Amino acid sequence: MVGNDKDKETALNMAKESIVLLKNDDDVLPLPKSASVFLTGHSADNVGYQCGGWTLIWQGHSGNAMFPHGVSVRKGLENVVGNDSFTYFNGLLPNGSISDANMAKAVKLAGQHKYTVAVIGESSYTEKPGDIDDPALPEGQEKFIEALAATGTKVIVVLFGGRPRLLGSIPDHAAAIIDGMLPCELGGQAMAEILYGDVNPSGKLPITYPKDSANVASPYNHRVTTRCMWDNCRMQWDFGAGLSYTKFNYSSVTLDKTTIANADDTLTATNVGSRAGKETVMLFLTQPYRKISVPEMKMLKMFKKIELQAGESTDVSFSLSSEDWGVYKPQIGRGLKRIVEDSNYVVAIKPDTWCDVYGKNMTNPLCAKFTIDTTSGAGTVSAGVQL
Repeated sequence: MVGNDKDKETALNMAKESIVLLKNDDDVLPLPKSASVFLTGHSADNVGYQCGGWTLIWQGHSGNAMFPHGVSVRKGLENVVGNDSFTYFNGLLPNGSISDANMAKAVKLAGQHKYTVAVIGESSYTEKPGDIDDPALPEGQEKFIEALAATGTKVIVVLFGGRPRLLGSIPDHAAAIIDGMLPCELGGQAMAEILYGDVNPSGKLPITYPKDSANVASPYNHRVTTRCMWDNCRMQWDFGAGLSYTKFNYSSVTLDKTTIANADDTLTATNVGSRAGKETVMLFLTQPYRKISVPEMKMLKMFKKIELQAGESTDVSFSLSSEDWGVYKPQIGRGLKRIVEDSNYVVAIKPDTWCDVYGKNMTNPLCAKFTIDTTSGAGTVSAGVQL
């Protein structure tokens, strides 16, 4: 039966795993259970906005009534710390409009609390009615955050929406930012548990989050001949970004051998964390030079999510094959054929790792170079990666 306890547990766990902490200045999160908190924003008590379009009806549904198992952020906070542990008020609409009286009341309440959790973003939408001609969030939402922050309260911004809307000045005024994306019915419970530290956030961005409209279509794996290669394209957050309430120390990448002759090659990773938490170990591959096409800046080839207790370490193994370093070449009249070129390749660990693949000396310890040479008869490679 849909909606049974197992279904709800699965939905809650999926939300906990996917929510992304993008900013956390001075470790403002997690919030103390005794904290003075003001909760506001048009999505703070709206399960429908956590779910988006094609939920119940074509354009989605606003509100809580049609979600019998739904938990909004407001309800999630009640479940975690109790109804008397925070103050709730909202007069903001999804289009950014708010009356002068409601703005004044929200600002007054924000000034009376040490922390303000503002849940904003998009209403539900899909297909043509959901098309926009401006990727920025409505200006009124931005002004709302600015007004709250001006009171001195520490603003924690929670975003719900199905696409990366430009945030303007919001990152400059927010002490913390969490991207919930569309976690749906139990997203409010997961968000509350993350806000108060019952859950350590471990989600990673599955997109590149643009900072301005000039770069809304610049993916992380763009070609090396694009403008972003030599003119640093401004992104708000990179693909794979995501913080935790703990720290993970990454040490150098080491390769036992640097020449690969066949497809069965393994990389071994060790992740050493200082506290309990989850980390997604990501392996990217770069081919600096390619004969048949312009290479990408990098390509995510492998990832594994690990959970470590304080001081614990573990080995993570990746097995790369020709499927990972091969590329497709058009065969006129015969479709596409996967081609593996004998070439130099670079392995990088972590999404924000920069490897100077065109420089004389690649000094980043999280990068390592190897060569594919199918004519040399050399043995397989084993790369030990210490993270």
